[in-house]
Amino acid sequence: MLKVNSTFFSAIGLSMAIIGLSACGNSSENKSAAPKDSVVAAPKTDSVNTTKKKAIEYKFATVEANFPSPFEIVNDLYNYQAPYRKDLLNPASNADKYISLFKKEVGFGVYGIDMAYINFYGQNQEMLNYYSVIQKLSRDLNMDKVFDMYIDRFKASANNKDSVITIIDNVFNETDKYLRKNDRIPAASHLLAGALIELNYLSLNLLKDLKKTPENAPFFEKVFSENLYIYHLIKLYEEYTDKDSKELLASLKDYRKSYDEIIKNSADLTPENIAKATALLNKVRAGMIK
Repeated sequence: MLKVNSTFFSAIGLSMAIIGLSACGNSSENKSAAPKDSVVAAPKTDSVNTTKKKAIEYKFATVEANFPSPFEIVNDLYNYQAPYRKDLLNPASNADKYISLFKKEVGFGVYGIDMAYINFYGQNQEMLNYYSVIQKLSRDLNMDKVFDMYIDRFKASANNKDSVITIIDNVFNETDKYLRKNDRIPAASHLLAGALIELNYLSLNLLKDLKKTPENAPFFEKVFSENLYIYHLIKLYEEYTDKDSKELLASLKDYRKSYDEIIKNSADLTPENIAKATALLNKVRAGMIK
């Protein structure tokens, strides 16, 4: 099994939290004054009162500490021979429709997971397409300096899976450092939400195509555990007051309530229940990427 570096998602997580905090507090006033799909500048961390800031930092750290490496999950999908399904990916063309900061930040997280999935299945041209999309979003979010550091290495290593994983991991670690240095804090939570939901979405949809066996039973357990992380994401988003975050929170709460009625443990991941859970999550994800 390919060894993966869990810092990839730690980096996404921290970078999101660091951007994300700025979306709370005063963000509702900022967004109310602008058209829904206009790009608005993210407030600085110091616009959030100290108590609120500490609460968000703590809850974000909880999500991050309990979050699996996405590379590990995608690696499991590959090793347990889940099929490659391009139709499950968020189309690269959708990025052109993302105008608001919220959509760009969420999209950044979604495309990061899609790119990891594409990489494991050796879809090199798709890898380059999705890397270009993430690079574009990084420019829109003023994080392009990080990606420019790695673009030549990425293209030169596109045929080497291990090298690509290392490069992507380095990119997100550098993104984390950049965002912390520049004191940007709710984009990070939005990136985290996008990545976490996309990881769950891919896992559940691909689990439908796997017959449960003693050999792949641990993977079913992992997928069940993935959904538990949404609970922590909900607790984090309860701190945010901007319209986009509140809409996502409501969607996540509805999903989690219905999911808990269907699947209470990994043994409940039967084909019928997986289909029901997938339909619920597909609805949440559709609202994020449209």
